[in-house]
Amino acid sequence: MHTAPRDLDARVEAATRRLLREEDAATMVEYALLVVLIAMVVAIAAITLGRAISTQFRNITNCVSNPGNTTCTPP
Repeated sequence: MHTAPRDLDARVEAATRRLLREEDAATMVEYALLVVLIAMVVAIAAITLGRAISTQFRNITNCVSNPGNTTCTPP
């Protein structure tokens, strides 16, 4: 009679370990998805900001080269 509870304990312990491993794997996948999402947001922001800065520098270069241009007004 004493062997049945030990066998049950071993099975419960094995099932608990398996469940914990599966949750760890799911958690790692969730973190990986978050990292990818954050990287995409940062990349899109960098591209957008880079284009805006490039446009501003192009406007400044044009105004320095052609100060009489009508689009070159002081802020």
